[in-house]
Amino acid sequence: MTAAVGESIRLIGDARFWQAIGETLVMALTGLAIALVIGVALGLVTAIWEPADEALDPIVQFLRPIPAVVILPLVLLIFGPTRDLGIFLAAYGAVWPILVQVQVGIRDVDPVAIDTARAMTLPWSRIQTAVVLPSAAPYIMTGVRIGATAALLLSIGAGLLGGSPGLGRRILIAQEAAQSDLAFGLILWSGVIGIVFAFAVNIVERFILRGRRPLGEMA
Repeated sequence: MTAAVGESIRLIGDARFWQAIGETLVMALTGLAIALVIGVALGLVTAIWEPADEALDPIVQFLRPIPAVVILPLVLLIFGPTRDLGIFLAAYGAVWPILVQVQVGIRDVDPVAIDTARAMTLPWSRIQTAVVLPSAAPYIMTGVRIGATAALLLSIGAGLLGGSPGLGRRILIAQEAAQSDLAFGLILWSGVIGIVFAFAVNIVERFILRGRRPLGEMA
């Protein structure tokens, strides 16, 4: 443990270490952004349009339980050990909690609010952006918080299992070189980055949901 902590401190002055962190964060954030766009779009369509829900729900229910590790060999054949592999796995792991939370949040919107917007002759697109999505924002941000954790884990796992650039690859190389102290030092940093990443997501969530907390929580 002493050697691992010493290596983790030594890594602070290693430029390649910071480059690996940057690669990991790029994959995680890009994958999360893609998952957010896909999850919100599909969640909105399937929640308000029943034919789309009936058509897509079997596919979603089939794909959602499949772990990203299971599809890793196929994705590795397509993308190779590249950044795209990590982005795809991060997006795949993050899209499902976002999609489910969007569906639940939109279906939980107060019908009175929607009827009021319709009575004011607001166009459909305006109702979705001004009434439905803001009302579902707490659910969406819950999905984003869960998806962000999955995206970071899979961006690291893509390097550890598939050779994508980033912290995962550095850990893999250290393990293959029998440098256990370096490997554990990198693992310690992975935990620290995970904590910082989750803290940053929580700050964004609080900023977006400011003034939208439930009455019981505000009390």
